[in-house]
Amino acid sequence: MSSLKIKSIYQNLIILTLIIHFLGLQAQIENLQISKEVTVDKLYAGLLSNTNLNYTSKNESSSSSFQFGARVKLKLIPQLITIRSFGVFKSLEGQQPKVFKNFEAIITPNKSIAIHFGVMATPTTELRPHPTTSQSQIETNAEKTILGGKPGIKFNYLLGENYTLSYGIHNHNNHIGQHFKLKYKHLVVSSFFERNKIFLVGKWNFKKGNILITHSRNNLAFSTLIPITSKYSFYLDSEYNTYQDKQKHLEFGVRRLFPQHNRIKGFLSIRYNTLLNNVQASLFIHI
Repeated sequence: MSSLKIKSIYQNLIILTLIIHFLGLQAQIENLQISKEVTVDKLYAGLLSNTNLNYTSKNESSSSSFQFGARVKLKLIPQLITIRSFGVFKSLEGQQPKVFKNFEAIITPNKSIAIHFGVMATPTTELRPHPTTSQSQIETNAEKTILGGKPGIKFNYLLGENYTLSYGIHNHNNHIGQHFKLKYKHLVVSSFFERNKIFLVGKWNFKKGNILITHSRNNLAFSTLIPITSKYSFYLDSEYNTYQDKQKHLEFGVRRLFPQHNRIKGFLSIRYNTLLNNVQASLFIHI
């Protein structure tokens, strides 16, 4: 491993350690009341370090990433209009730093209806991990097939205690995309239509795990995280092109979760990519 790579890993680790030390709060940090009108409802920092061994080339490599973000809510008119925004910074070794952001106004005329305007998560994007959570930093290939936030307007309607219906119209790079989403308890299905393109996604969340399926044209992607015990989870991520009859992505592995701690969470993991013939061991810690 080069001295520059080692330096980058240690820099990211020092930053995360300092954040944990000064905040001294439970993971994930949520609902920090700044004032009567302003709340930091999500605050996140995480470090991911990967070591790779390729059995075909016999080469080894390593990488690290650091991600930090926060989401803030401002009650402009209590019970009626809220301004919500988040900003996320991600530094991935060997690449230019990335920034994710949104800004939206939310109008809630009653408890059942919410109208969103701005640059935000579409109803379909909401099935992808939020950028200010740990799941975003380690999202699967299947989750990455879901598009990111877009400008537009969306409507959320609470049909009953367990049902939520969403509809959104968003700008997809100068093309109109129409989004639909239905949520029932922990099961969510969504789709969008853009010109001649149809995208479908379904997700089932359960305790410490989930199953996600996406379909777009000829691509079918699937990922799952299933708890084996209180300390171990099984991971599977795949993508298949039905037209070419070709596997585009396939990897599986095991995560060893850290014990519950009042400041940090994370895991050690090892997984195997069958197409690249690559074994990757990872360390992930976050607040």
